[in-house]
Amino acid sequence: MGGLIDFNTTCPWQLYLFSFLHMLGGLFMFPIDVCKLFSGVPCIESEIVMQRMMALSMVYVGGLYSMLTYHNKDKPAKITRLSNMALNAATALLVSVVFIGNAKYGGFERSWMHMGDMWTALILVFVLAGRVSQTDVEWAQKNPVKEGLGVNCKSLVLLFTVLTMGKFLAFADFIDPSKLMAEGLEMTAFAAWTWRFITVLILEAFLAMFFTLLFEDESGQELVVKTIIALTLLAAGVIYPVQHYFSDWMGLSGNVLWIRIGVMIAVCLAAIVVGRRTGPTREGYESVGK
Repeated sequence: MGGLIDFNTTCPWQLYLFSFLHMLGGLFMFPIDVCKLFSGVPCIESEIVMQRMMALSMVYVGGLYSMLTYHNKDKPAKITRLSNMALNAATALLVSVVFIGNAKYGGFERSWMHMGDMWTALILVFVLAGRVSQTDVEWAQKNPVKEGLGVNCKSLVLLFTVLTMGKFLAFADFIDPSKLMAEGLEMTAFAAWTWRFITVLILEAFLAMFFTLLFEDESGQELVVKTIIALTLLAAGVIYPVQHYFSDWMGLSGNVLWIRIGVMIAVCLAAIVVGRRTGPTREGYESVGK
């Protein structure tokens, strides 16, 4: 160990910290009413929905990065690449906190909350930048995207990567968040801000998927697909209690939600099973989750 913060240790603690803070933030928001923290009044319907979507997105990001970190903990070159992706994500997070603003000066967050979020994001940027700027650091080589495609997890990761980027662009510029809500429900300024913060979290998830597509082997890609299955089941449990707040065109009413979840999981399982049977090598699958 070299000092208070050891940047030369092989343990990817920077990525674990990044993942843990996202998971903690998401889990913290599930049981509480965040509107009372921000404004002192309870959330209304649109704010409840956006709070749940934000919490779920934070858990999603934390889950992806934590599994990828654990899977590659003994592969310094890949950890460097993943740390670089997380550094970009943390920078986007820091900028979003800046735009939230301090309530004292016309923003949304109370002064102590804004200062806490600012310092948390700054620390993440600092430690991740320290990880990727080490002397003689190893960088993993990019894998050809077109090679190995078929009915397997790599093709599914490619699809998810494209869809995640499309979702990011749609949230940023092409979807009116008020259209997501059932008729008669008000989209407040706080709910609209939460929508924009969710857009940043989608970008963070895209960076994790992009890393998986470009630098992971078969075992890593399968692990991500398994993680997505688990997160999809979590999403169903989170969305189900508030599904009546969504507009009909979202396709989340009644049993449609469970049908969509079932199809999603079935596709993921098919990619895992068929990919293992038809893959060019079995060796890459032996270390899934190790």
